[in-house]
Amino acid sequence: MKNNSDKLILIVDDSKDNQELLKIILLSKGFKVHCASNGQEALALLLELSTLPDLILLDAQMPVMNGYEFRVQQSQLEKIKDIPVLVMTGDSDKSMSHDMNAPCGVLVKPLRVNTILETISMCI
Repeated sequence: MKNNSDKLILIVDDSKDNQELLKIILLSKGFKVHCASNGQEALALLLELSTLPDLILLDAQMPVMNGYEFRVQQSQLEKIKDIPVLVMTGDSDKSMSHDMNAPCGVLVKPLRVNTILETISMCI
């Protein structure tokens, strides 16, 4: 089994249930995890962290600041612009990858554990 103990993932999702489920899955695989409930909260957290995450799991549709707005802000901030992003969405829109500023992957909900883990391993 791959050692993920040095890998940190930021989950950005407005659903506390999704956050908790993803957190449980990722912790069980040895990842370290931070959570945020929207893009604005995620940006504030990222700018405060001394150790940046290796990957951001980003929900596309959230209140306050959605995933699209987050990606625009992320691309303009030198400190965080190169962190890979894996987008989670309930929308099967084929232009999602382009609209989200070329994420490392797009996961369509409902999410499957094996698909999540396989896609994460391709991103980091």
